[in-house]
Order: sequence, then structure tokens, then C-alpha cells
Amino acid sequence: MTGDGADDATATPATAHMGWRRRQRYAAASALTLVAALSGVWVARRPLAEHFIDRELARRGVPARYTVVDLGFGRQRLTNVEIGDPARPDLTADWIETDTAVGLSGAHLKRVRAGNVLVRGRWAGGRVSLGTLDRLLPAPSGKPFALPALDLEVADARLALVTPAAPVMIGLNGKGRLDGGFHGRVRAVAGDRVNAGPCRANTLHADLAVAVLSGGRPRLTGPISSARADCGTARLLSPRADVNVTLAAALDGWSGTAKLSSGVLGAGAQARLAARVDFRGAPDETTGNISVAGPAAWQAHGVTEAARIAGRFQIGSVNAFQGRVTVAGARIEPSQLAAATRWAYAGSATPLGPLATRASEAVRNAGRRFDGGVDLLVQRAGDVGTVVIDRVALSAASGFRASFGGGRGLAWQGQGGGWTADGQLDLGGGGAPTVRAAITRTRAGAISGTATLMPYAAGGARLALAPVSFGIANDGSARVQTVATLSGPLADGRVDDVRVPLSVQRSRSGAWRLDSGCTRLGWRRVAAGGLVLDPATVPLCATEGALVSFDGGQVRGGARIAAIRLTGRLGSSALDLRLGGATFALGARTLVASDVGVRIGDPARPVRIDAARLDARADAGGVGGRFLGASGQIGAVPLLLSDAVGTWRLAGGNLVLAGNLKVADTQVATPRFRPLAAKDVQLRLVNSAIGATGTLIEPETGTRVGTVMVDHELASGRGVATVGVPSLSFTRDFQPDRLTRLTFGVIADVRGTVSGDGRIVWGPEGVSSTGVFRTAGTDLAAAFGPVSGLATEIRFTDLLALQSAPGQVATVASINPGIPVTDGVVRYQTLPDSRVQVEGARWPFAGGKLSLAPTLLDFGGAGERLMTFTVDGVAADRFLRQFDFDNLQATGTFDGALPMVFDAAGGRIEGGRLTVRPGGGTLAYLGDISRKNLGFWGNLAFGALRSLRYRDLGISMNGPLAGEMVTDVRFSGVTQGQGATSNILIRRLQRLPFVFNVRIRAPFRGLIDSAQSFYDPKRLIDRNLPALLQQQNAPGRPVQPPASEPKR
Repeated sequence: MTGDGADDATATPATAHMGWRRRQRYAAASALTLVAALSGVWVARRPLAEHFIDRELARRGVPARYTVVDLGFGRQRLTNVEIGDPARPDLTADWIETDTAVGLSGAHLKRVRAGNVLVRGRWAGGRVSLGTLDRLLPAPSGKPFALPALDLEVADARLALVTPAAPVMIGLNGKGRLDGGFHGRVRAVAGDRVNAGPCRANTLHADLAVAVLSGGRPRLTGPISSARADCGTARLLSPRADVNVTLAAALDGWSGTAKLSSGVLGAGAQARLAARVDFRGAPDETTGNISVAGPAAWQAHGVTEAARIAGRFQIGSVNAFQGRVTVAGARIEPSQLAAATRWAYAGSATPLGPLATRASEAVRNAGRRFDGGVDLLVQRAGDVGTVVIDRVALSAASGFRASFGGGRGLAWQGQGGGWTADGQLDLGGGGAPTVRAAITRTRAGAISGTATLMPYAAGGARLALAPVSFGIANDGSARVQTVATLSGPLADGRVDDVRVPLSVQRSRSGAWRLDSGCTRLGWRRVAAGGLVLDPATVPLCATEGALVSFDGGQVRGGARIAAIRLTGRLGSSALDLRLGGATFALGARTLVASDVGVRIGDPARPVRIDAARLDARADAGGVGGRFLGASGQIGAVPLLLSDAVGTWRLAGGNLVLAGNLKVADTQVATPRFRPLAAKDVQLRLVNSAIGATGTLIEPETGTRVGTVMVDHELASGRGVATVGVPSLSFTRDFQPDRLTRLTFGVIADVRGTVSGDGRIVWGPEGVSSTGVFRTAGTDLAAAFGPVSGLATEIRFTDLLALQSAPGQVATVASINPGIPVTDGVVRYQTLPDSRVQVEGARWPFAGGKLSLAPTLLDFGGAGERLMTFTVDGVAADRFLRQFDFDNLQATGTFDGALPMVFDAAGGRIEGGRLTVRPGGGTLAYLGDISRKNLGFWGNLAFGALRSLRYRDLGISMNGPLAGEMVTDVRFSGVTQGQGATSNILIRRLQRLPFVFNVRIRAPFRGLIDSAQSFYDPKRLIDRNLPALLQQQNAPGRPVQPPASEPKR
């Protein structure tokens, strides 16, 4: 080569000229040869081209059909092009034109033009297949992909692509260099139903401008839209995405933006969303920023004025989003707020009521307008998903604030990782309680922590909690432990500083329980319905499974209380309360207590109420219930109340009892009256005043005795009881001894009506009682004889002791202490201990009067009672007419005294004496026997008895009224009166000083019967035979002594 180079350098010009001419000839010859060859090729160009194309297609196994219309040096045109199965070709084109150029490196394609092209393809397995066209693609060269330096002009080119989601028709129009400068438009239409994972779209459209930027970077801009898309329960209305995407020249990267807008409807919500996505990436990873804004959203639960999601995202081997979700102007529907706060009404009558009301109001106020935000990370690596919430914050227009953050936040991990939590919860403001809680949750699912609650107050109620320890298990069950101090209203009262340790449990079904065992409840003050309890501590043991349970909006639970003693006040009066035991049911708001003992007022004279059982039920107006087996006494009132059954209610400081009971005397050993039944009893305690009313009933016969009304002032210990007896009738079946034992042995067989009023007054100075009772026309049997027509009004100065004022007056229509007397007037005074002071009594009697001397009658024992009757100016003739002595006439006026003694054996006369007044009198017997022939002496005696005048006459009587009475009759100074039989013997006898002494032994009435029986035996039989027969038929009784004995 070097040599060749020297020869050239030293060649002569002639030699050079000759070589140049020789080369010209060669070139000309070559040119002629080329032209000839090209001319031959040109003539045979079409068959050669067809042969070449057919051979190449056959080599690649691609069936094709086409027509070569034009084939020039720089331009080729094929028509009716079909590639693939003739029945369904993979490509069809009306025409295809190509422009080529030949250079030193060979021929190359400069431009392609085509019209009405249709390509069919399928997307499967993550790649696109164009059928037999895939066989025409060049083999991978290993070089990065780049768009060719080719001018392309297409009109109405279409790609029918079958995808798993839906069939898609993509149309392309445009022209320009593919490596820079191409401009066109892509239009795509998906099928009626496009399925993409959980979403389904209807009629998806794309209208994109296509441009290839310098460097061969394609750019797509334009909208992608659909009429509707459904994703789960959400529906996108008219979703649209305006994209601006620039691809890398090698199509291995992209960047751009997408603006999305759509209406959202579903799950009860309605909103309009707008989003912007900025992204940059490659096939292995794409990152960017996303911002989604919802100007307004409506749903069944509430409305959001604005919502926003903003943050960074990553798509690749790890899919992630980290950003913030915010809402503004959100509000919850009132009906939803009401449903969410219905728990506030469960304890309306308890101290928790005002607190629950304020807390529920805080929830409702916060729910009317609030803003919120969540900082979170959502990530998925392989099959494991992770959600981490760094911070949650909520602020309401009402002033309520809530936040959770700090620590590792709240996290969730899939594949069984579960939730974890590590942070601090703060909430308060806007009327809500202020709470700070440190919360930890392990991957095992258990949540634990401690919380501090600032004292919370509302409506006079206050709740303070010691640091709260809590835990939540993986199954949703929970526990809370603390010590609560509660004050607030209770029914119509309140409690202060009620302190109770709390152990709260929540089941996995959502039911809450408070303390299932025993605890101790203490308080500083409890007041309800005027009842105020002093500080105390009470042991409580849960019943119904818990002290308090809350399940499904229902409050239940209860407690059992052992024997306790409580002190305090009821109104302004001291209170001492003892319980043998009690059970409280929270759901029913009932209390059942046994062996209840209540002492109200002055401990020396308390109002005492005891009950074997007491039921109570609390409601918004107060507390009340029933009582059984109750007894008691009101202060110093000398009445014992027992066997009471009825109802009670404590409301507004007023205690009301209603029912039936028994009333007895406080003097149990010597009761002044027998127990009575009290019906329709009403007792009211208002402030410190007790008022009671009732009806008194004799329990065995059901006779209405009267009414009673009691007023008692607890503060002063003073009171009054009024007993009214409007009309009490005594009959054969209802006698005074059913009311009092004091009448036993004093009166019996009472027939009459009593009315009147009694008043008992008590106070610190003692008890006094008064009363006025009256009767008219009462008949009775007394110890001294039968009484009829008794009428009196008695004023008691000490009703309980049955002591009256002096000078009480009774009128008696008839009394028969042995001698019947009528129209009497008795002055008397009743005294304590069943005594009667008779101040005097008098009766008109046979023209004179019969009077009772002052005497004291003691009916309290079996001693003697002395009654001295005085006879003053009794006319013998009227006395005889009073006793129906028709055949016996007498004159004379008598005076005397009849001392009577009554004891357990009956009544008797001791030292009774009647004496005729000076002047004597006459005695005349006019009976039938005086007209009989009785012999000389008999006729003589009865003839003298037709008219006798005596000067002195005395009668003395001794003996029992119901037994043998000894009567001595002595008269003297006897002379014959006018009309008597007279003869010499009688006249002689009249000169003798006669003294007659007669002794009669007979029952008291036999004194009268003896005289009448002389001249009228029938009277003796009529008077005594029935009584003799009755006594004879009565076994075991002594026979009555004879009516008369020999007289002398």
C-alpha cells in the first residue's frame, strides 16, 4: 500500500491524464450497464415486488392478500390489504402508501400513509397480541425502544382491542414524524360494561390529542370519561379524567398530570369530587402527588361542605399513600344525633342525668358543624397491607376538640398482624368532659391505658374520677376501673359526694356491666323527698349479675344491702332509720326492704314507724311503694298503730301513706279501750307537719265507731288528735264492752245512741284530752238496777282517763234499784280509774222525793260501792197506788233512808229505815177476804182491819236485793177508824196499848208481794211462777227461797 502510494506520487501528468480517460470509459460503460439493468428491473418491478412480499410472508407464515397498484423508485401503493384469516383478518386497509429512499446504506422507509385501517388485537397476560401481525414484528435487538424516523399519515385507523375488562375500539388520525413532530388524535370507546376489579363502568370514552415531542417523546392530552361507574356500594356519576401524559422516548417512563371529576352517590352519600394527580415513573415504580377535593357531600347520616385527600403516592412493588384526609363544614343529621345520644335519657332520675344531658348536648352541638383531619399512611407490599394513622384531629364550631396522636400512632397490618396503638387521646371543650388518655394496643389485640377525667359538672351534678385504668381485648370486650365521686339530683332530692369504687366491664356483644361482686358505697349527704341522710358507708353486693348493666339502651342491675342503720333528718326532724336488709333493682327503679324501723322527731317522743316489708319505686316525681306489717306511734299520742298495710309516696318533701291498720291503747296492761280497725287511713308529712285521717271500725262486727284526725308538728313535738263519733248505736249485738272493758260489771244490755267529739292534745309539757259526748233515751242495765230513758251530755276534761268536769247532769226516765222510780236527775263526775263521783240524784216518788246522797262509786275493782237513797215525804196512799194495791188503802207521810251496798255478790240494803211522820195515818183493807165468814176471831180481825188508825209506824230493812230481805215493821197507837166493825169487845180492846211487830223474810219485792198475796193469790202466782220455773230448769243453781215466811 505504501508502494502504491509512492507510484502515485511520482506519476507524470501524461500518465495521469491517460488514467482519467480510462476511468471515464469504465464509468460510462458501468452506467450504461446499470441503466440497462434498471430498465429491466423497472419493467419487471411489479412481479418482482409481489414475489418478494409473498416469499417473505410465506417465510413468516402470515397469510395476506393485497394488490400492488403502484411501485416506483420512491413510492409504493398497495390496496385491499388483508392480513390474517380471510374470515376474520387481523388487519385490513383500503390502501397503504410508503415512500422510500435509497442511500449508501441501502433503501429505507421515509413515509407511510394509510387509509381506513382496521387492526384487531387482544390484551391478555399483561401484553397486547395482534394475531398474525405479531409474526411480522422484528426480533428484539436489545437496544432501547425508539420511535422510527418516519413520517406517518393515517386517516381513520382503528384498533379493535379485546381486553378482560371490555372490548375497546381505538381510533387514530394524524400525521407527522414519529420521532418528533407527529400530531394526531386518539379516540377510544369501551363497551357498555367495563369491568375493572370491583368497579364497573358504562360506555368509557377517550378523546386524546397525540403529539410526539422532540426526542421522540409522545404526549397524550385530553379527557377520558364515562356515563357511570359503580365501585362496590358507591356510584360515580359522569366520571371524567383530563390527562396530560408525556412518555419517555423509549416508552419506559412517563410523567404528567390527571385532573379527575365525578359525582359520587352511594351508601347514603352524595358528593361531587374533584382530583388532581401529578405523577412520574417507570414500569417498575410510579410516584406522585394526589389531591382529591369534595366541595359538598350529602348522605343519610349528614352533610360535608368540603372534603379533601392530599398526599404522595407510590405504585410499584410497594403501593403506598401517605397524606392527610380532611373534612370541613361537616354536620350530622339531627335524627342520627338523637339516635346516637338516646343513652342520655336512661338515667334521667339519677345524678348522672344532668351530666348525661350535658354530654349529649355537647355531642349534638359538635355534630352540627365540625372539621376534621387524619394523617395516615396506607401501604401494600406484596400481600401484606399496612395502615398507620399518625394523628386524628377534630374541631367543632361548638368548641369541642378531639385528637389522637403521639407515639407510634394507630396502625393496622394485614396477614393477621391486626391493630396496634400507641398514642394519646385528648378531648374536651364545647360542654364535653375533658379527658386525656394514654392508649397502647399490642399486635395480639389487647388495648390498655390510663385516662384522667377532669371533674365534670352540669345542672347541679358533678362527677370526679380517680385515674382510670382500662383495657380492651381483641374480641371487643373491655374493662374499666376507677373510683367515682358523684354529686347531683336524685328524683326530687340530691346526693353529695357519693363515692363508689367502679369496676366496669363490656362484653364482646356490647353490653356494659358495673361491679358484679360486692363493694362499699359511701356518701356525704343524700337528700330525697325531704329526707336527708347523714354521712354513711353501705356495703353493696350486686344482684342480676351487676350493680348496673347497660344493654341495647336498657339500664338494669341491682344491689343487695345488709343490715344497716342510717341517721339524718326528715324535713326539720331528726331521723333514725334501721333496715334488716334491702334489695334495689335499677332497671325497675324499685327497692324492697325488710324489718324497717324509722324514728322521727324527738328521741324521747319520736314518731315511730316499723314495717316488716317496704317496697319503693323511684320515678321523675319522687319515690313510693307499698308497706306490709307496719306498726307505729305518733309522738306522745297514746295510740298504738299495728298491722298496717298500704301504700306510701315521698315527693317534693311530702310523705304520704294510705292504707288500713289497727289502733290500740298504749296502756297495754290495762287498756282503756279495745283495739279498733282504722280504714282509709291517710297520713301526710309535709315539711315537719304530720296530718292523718281515718275511720275507726270495731273489727269483729264491722261497726263504724267514728273518725279520727291527727295533726302533729315534728319540730315542736306538739299535736292534736280529734275523734268524731257522729252516731254510734248500741244494740243487742253491739255493746259498750266491745269498745272498752271499763263498762264490764258496770252497765250491760245497752240500747241507745251516742255521739260526740274527743280531742287529744300533746306537747313537751305532756298530754291532755277533752271531749263532749251525749246520748238521749238510752236504756241499760246497771249494777243497781235497770235504767231506761237515760239522757246526758258529758264533758270530759281528761278523755283518756275518762274524767269529766264536776256537775255533769243526767236525766233518767226510769230506774229501779229495788223500788222503781221515774223522772230522776243525777249529778255526777267521772273520775280516773273507773270511778264515778255521784254528786247527788233525786226522783219524785209517791208525792215526795227519793234522793241519792253524794257518793264515790269505784268500778275499777271488786270492792264495795255505797249508795244511800233518802226518802222524803212519801205519801202512803200514792205509794200503794203506784204498786197497784187497789184493796189496800193507807194514809201517812214517810221519811227515811235506804243505804245500799253493791259488790261482786250484788246489791244489798244495810240499815234501811222508813218512819211515818208525826200524826200517823190510817190503814184499811177492803179485799174480798174481809167479806168471808172466817169464824169469830177471823171476822173480828178483818172487821177491825177495815179501818185502823195508827200513831207510829216504822219499817227497817236489811238484806240483799236479789236474795232474802229481812223487813221489820213496827206500828203502835192503833185505834179503830171510821167504817170499821165495832162491838163491845173491839171497843174494850181499843183501850189496850197495842204494839204490832212484823218481820218479813223474803226477797225485796216480796215485801210488796206478801201484802198483796193475802188478798190476791193470783198476783203472787203471776209474779213468781215464771221465775221459779226458770230457776228450777237451770241446772246447778240453788232453789230460790220461799217468797214469804211466817209473820209475827
